Amino acid sequence: MGIFDIFSSAPKKETVLNFVFKSSDHLRYEGGRHISGPHGGAGRIIKVEPNIIDGVGYTVTAFNSDGNHPLWQNNIMMAPKQMKAVQQESNKVVLRGYGSDATGVSFSNYGLTIHLTNGVVDKCILHMHDRGVDIEYLK
Repeated sequence: MGIFDIFSSAPKKETVLNFVFKSSDHLRYEGGRHISGPHGGAGRIIKVEPNIIDGVGYTVTAFNSDGNHPLWQNNIMMAPKQMKAVQQESNKVVLRGYGSDATGVSFSNYGLTIHLTNGVVDKCILHMHDRGVDIEYLK
């Protein structure tokens, strides 16, 4: 299946997600309005894996594939967030953040919609609910 694996279990059970989605570019929406992008090749990577903290749900992390940030010297665009599936269809899975980080910042302001065609990820949309911002990562 390429650079990611999606394993589906029996009906009425949650799909187990474990993939890396390499995006060629992205679009930014604020309040439902297209604000910017495409950017001509602003590469990003979205990683969804079984939760690395307590095993419930998933851990979602976003990376810059264009190189490291000059100040913090890594390519993490969004630190790992815990998320659970809140909606599941054959062509779409919606995740919503839960819990908080070590400093008490809530993950509930974050979400991720994963669009699929025949089990292959077509695009991911990162939601920053508290800001009304959606970032659509394109294949």
